[in-house]
Amino acid sequence: MNILRKRTLSRRTLLRGAGSMLALPWLEIMAAPAKEAPLRSVFMFVPGGVNHDEWLPKTEGADYQPGKTLAALAPVRQHVLVLSGLNARHGEVGANGHPLGTAPWLSSAPLNDKDRGGYCTDISVDQLIANQVGKDTRLPSLELGCDSDSRSMHETNISWRGPASPMGKEFNPQDIYNRLFADPKADVYRTSILDAVREDAKRLSSQLGGIDKEKIDEYFEAVRSIERRIEFASRHQLENPPEIKLPSGVPPDYLEHTHLLTDLLVLALRTDTTRVSTFMLNNEPGRASWNEIGIREHHHGLAHLDPRTAEGRDKLDKLQRIDQAYVEIFVRMLQQLAALPEGEGTVLDHCQVVYGSGLTWGRLHNRDDLPLLLAGGGNGMIRGGRHVRYRGEAFADLHLAMLRNAGAQIERTADSKAPLRGLA
Repeated sequence: MNILRKRTLSRRTLLRGAGSMLALPWLEIMAAPAKEAPLRSVFMFVPGGVNHDEWLPKTEGADYQPGKTLAALAPVRQHVLVLSGLNARHGEVGANGHPLGTAPWLSSAPLNDKDRGGYCTDISVDQLIANQVGKDTRLPSLELGCDSDSRSMHETNISWRGPASPMGKEFNPQDIYNRLFADPKADVYRTSILDAVREDAKRLSSQLGGIDKEKIDEYFEAVRSIERRIEFASRHQLENPPEIKLPSGVPPDYLEHTHLLTDLLVLALRTDTTRVSTFMLNNEPGRASWNEIGIREHHHGLAHLDPRTAEGRDKLDKLQRIDQAYVEIFVRMLQQLAALPEGEGTVLDHCQVVYGSGLTWGRLHNRDDLPLLLAGGGNGMIRGGRHVRYRGEAFADLHLAMLRNAGAQIERTADSKAPLRGLA
């Protein structure tokens, strides 16, 4: 009996002749089975908590009734899980509530295991996933943000390579595009610096004792790792990078800026340039104003209003409008991913995307019942269109479920107990 085995063709395949190359259009044979499609993991952070009264659905299940804010999910509702009742690092204490919610949002550090700045940072969930899948892509991970201010490390970073060692983030659209698609070997400055470091390290190593020699060898290995990444990226250079119209600098209009960054993130995911990304829609504790939607007050100030006061009752609707504006950015990105065919589904089917804040109510600095959304199909792990109510399980249980789904066999992270159930 003859067995017909389905073959696939790389999307990067070129027809080659004598001195000529011709790119192919998308063909059915290029479609890998859904189970073979790469899983992408994205973590989208919003600052300051939310107006929780207008966020939390009143009912559970597939027929949940969204409040004002989550009504904005309507165009992508079938792709999104609303998660409530999850607590972040319950029982942990710290000096300031805002960095206490932001810095450890994805951190794997055990409770109250603090870095030198007094907050619990260690390698973050995104980087644990990047360590598992990053070897297969041009960039192991992509860190994005809409605010260039990095003065307060624990309010401006959610991605960490280790304790008090942030990954940093990119915010200039042109720089991000260049990092994604430019020829790394054209970066003469970077490669020449690496050559210089190599020679200096060799000379220095011969003059050092045992412990220092180990340290310099570790440093040298890190340099070699960068060189290998550059070489890997050059081999995976797209013949025809996607075109996108970009400004020379950072747009002054916030929504234009965020839309450009989400467009670039979608490009990075669809071209398999990276499979892991974090995106801080703003630093903690929030923007100075939201003129784009007619709000002049500081987000932080609005988040601290008490609904029991006359001012709170009068102005908390503005906090809800900010929450909704952030959700609409998220929705726009999901719509783009859902419109991209891939294999037997779409790119969104092969994503697990977390959206949320490190605080529940900004005024309370609390982290119980966090506002969280989980979108995409997760290669079968996620069944959207529902509100799932938990009973105090750890946010880290969701981290653990996502880690396992990405192939990282981590036993536990932070205060996790078991991979979160009820997602599919």
